[in-house]
Amino acid sequence: MRTKSQRYADAVMPNVLAVANAHPADFQKKYKTLTKKAGSLVRNSGLIQTLAFFCARGQKEHEEHHQLLLDHLEQELQGLGLISQDEKLYQAVREAEVPQYMVFTREVLGLLNWHKRLVETLIINDEQQPQVQEEAVS
Repeated sequence: MRTKSQRYADAVMPNVLAVANAHPADFQKKYKTLTKKAGSLVRNSGLIQTLAFFCARGQKEHEEHHQLLLDHLEQELQGLGLISQDEKLYQAVREAEVPQYMVFTREVLGLLNWHKRLVETLIINDEQQPQVQEEAVS
């Protein structure tokens, strides 16, 4: 049996690897900064407010990293079976009763913690450094 932390790490790893391997350095830096601040945003402002912020900012030019992080969280929660495959995270959280809203908040904070850990390891700010290859971390 796998721990919740292991399942979170497995859910987050492919998404962070995709950013590390397929996006330009400036995008990676923005994504890394956002993931490092996202947990504080949730704790200070609330989950629904943070998701609304990601939705709004993600529509702006040069701010696509907000939408990507929102998409990653949605995919990860779907993969963990916490929301259905056809359900949108923002909608599920907006319609949730208080106990379920608290569960969503706890789960998203757990995922964001893994995002923060993995971006520190996988996204290198120096453009001269080689990008991480998937087989190197498997």
